[in-house]
Amino acid sequence: MTNDGRKQLDAKLKELAIAAQQYTYFSKEKQIELTRLINAIWQSGKLARPYKGQFHLIYEDIYDEAVQNLFFYLCQDKNIHKYDPERGEVIAWVNMLLTKRFFPEAIPKIIGKENEINLDNSQWENIPSSEPISLFEQIREYIESDPEIIFRKEHIRGHPEANFQAIAQRRCSGIAWKDISAEWGIGLTSLHVFYQRSLKKFADKFQEYLDN
Repeated sequence: MTNDGRKQLDAKLKELAIAAQQYTYFSKEKQIELTRLINAIWQSGKLARPYKGQFHLIYEDIYDEAVQNLFFYLCQDKNIHKYDPERGEVIAWVNMLLTKRFFPEAIPKIIGKENEINLDNSQWENIPSSEPISLFEQIREYIESDPEIIFRKEHIRGHPEANFQAIAQRRCSGIAWKDISAEWGIGLTSLHVFYQRSLKKFADKFQEYLDN
């Protein structure tokens, strides 16, 4: 890419990031701008390839996991507001996150060093292993049993099969977001925004269940 091309890319990404920062959280307009930003970052071909040459046959799996989680991070609540246009370019900020945080976090997930899969770092994710039934397993059982039939009723508009229960079950089983997206033909951004919104919506229900 020429210097002029790089400057044009930086200007475009910065424009999209600033546009996304103007809208209220979870608004339709904000989701549109974030989707445009993520697509532009992906299509730019400028995402870093940290630890290239290591991990051999599983490198691409680690990289895919890291990139997915990076993009989901960008879609969450206030995270796009952590980007400061005055301090640098979007691609530099994104590559720092990918290299310093999301790639290292993806390594143990892929090579199996984690003891258990969590519900995307939600508030109940890890308690001491000495507990007879982990907090994670209690929440997982509650979602699967769904005694009030609230988790399967909460679904993405127009996709009743893509309900909170079904998505949570797949994530708890270790199914990658990209595979869930392909299964239902639903965009990654839409899946993640819905999932995060549902976690917040049912937070009181989870706490009530654990208290009882």
